[in-house]
Amino acid sequence: MVKSLNKYLLLIIFILSCSSGGNSPTDSGDDNGGGDNTNPYELPNAVDYGLSNQVEIVTWNIRQFPQHSSTKDYVKNLMQKWNADIYFFQEMRSESELISMVDTMPNYSYVFDEESGNLGFALVYKNQYVTFNSKNELWADTPNNDDGDSDYTNNASYQFADRPPMENYVTWSDGTKTINLYLIGIHYKCCGDDSYNANDTGDETTRRHHASLLLTDYILNNRANDNVIVLGDFNNVGSQSITNPTLSPFTDQDSFDSASSFKLTDLSILEGPAGGYSWQGWSSSYSAAHLDHIIINQTMFTLDATSTSSVISLPSETGISNNNVDGKISDHQPVMYRFYP
Repeated sequence: MVKSLNKYLLLIIFILSCSSGGNSPTDSGDDNGGGDNTNPYELPNAVDYGLSNQVEIVTWNIRQFPQHSSTKDYVKNLMQKWNADIYFFQEMRSESELISMVDTMPNYSYVFDEESGNLGFALVYKNQYVTFNSKNELWADTPNNDDGDSDYTNNASYQFADRPPMENYVTWSDGTKTINLYLIGIHYKCCGDDSYNANDTGDETTRRHHASLLLTDYILNNRANDNVIVLGDFNNVGSQSITNPTLSPFTDQDSFDSASSFKLTDLSILEGPAGGYSWQGWSSSYSAAHLDHIIINQTMFTLDATSTSSVISLPSETGISNNNVDGKISDHQPVMYRFYP
């Protein structure tokens, strides 16, 4: 009888100990006890750049979005933290995934291109300030093949790697000030070097140079009196300078008359230390390079006086490692341009 009572007492003690405040083997305990109950997407280091009287524009090659199961959560929370008016994305692998993300962000709407295949463009804009008017995909009806002809106007789409520039006509207004903008989004051919050879029509740098010649000519002849912003991934590998053939029609006034009509808003980043570049090559054999740019035309020069251009550091904003940024979000960092209309 005593042995039976002892068994019952031991059983009761065991049950009480399991239901008490002690941690079970599967209970991680509180945050200081080795567990981690924090939300990785809260991003306490991310900065709110949005001001009601300021236009904020972000260009971001988002690397085959979404490349990881957590990509959408990171991107959504970063966008909401940054609070920018306009985002222009490159390398949209899945439109449906972006739609499902933006549909949970009631302050934003989206527009896609129709010609860039599985590495497409998306414009995401804040409804409170931005009205989308129209889009035009430049040279979309031209051949996309190397015809060996030095006349690059015959196959303009080929020069742009079959990713025709997406020209978006939008109106920004805060109720007091209003400005119309033509945002021309691009994603140039990758790789190669920085050597231009007009006779090598298949060379990557030659195609990028021709693409810039086409764009500068288009803007000067069709948008000279409009506010134009060219933005995206220029893939200007090699020398990080205004004489790089990919950028020179926009930037090198000593060689191109067109360059006096444009301004590289992020010039100080291009000419600055490599640690500030938009592409760091975290998992690549290539050296870091500033590949992502925002260029304005002459009509906007007066507005540029109070502007700010910056690369948004994803490791700093997210608090995760370079390799995790590369693998879960993108290998490119966003470039932001802010100005007062």
